Amino acid sequence: MIILLLFNNALEWTLEKIQDETQIKIDLLLPLLNTLVESKILTSTQSLDPANLDMNCIIKLSNDFRSDKYRINLNAIIRSVEERDGETFHNKIDQDRIMTIRATIVRITKLHKTINENLLVEIVLQQLFSYFNPNVSTIKVTIVVC
Repeated sequence: MIILLLFNNALEWTLEKIQDETQIKIDLLLPLLNTLVESKILTSTQSLDPANLDMNCIIKLSNDFRSDKYRINLNAIIRSVEERDGETFHNKIDQDRIMTIRATIVRITKLHKTINENLLVEIVLQQLFSYFNPNVSTIKVTIVVC
């Protein structure tokens, strides 16, 4: 990791200097630094919370770091960050699909004043099939909610 290579030159870095040296965007840099701080490889004088972020926060190489392993797999740390990002991405897609299903149900029920539930599910499936493959159980739950 390029972040750890910086600590060969100096034992203390500010967040701003790390960002300048690595040219990594701050929204990508913070999760990486957080995982290194959580694994006790690095220490931080302040919390690396994006909400109240101080670019002059000092990040030090931890002198107290001990591990029984000869090698530490840093890629596993990065994968956990990527998995969290992937989960939020998939949740966002699912929420968007549910909103699309709701809009389609409202549109169909306005067109047909009274409609059988099974027929409504079929029409929703036909209309949304070109965009994505909706799940029948999701459609039925959304009908109950609407």
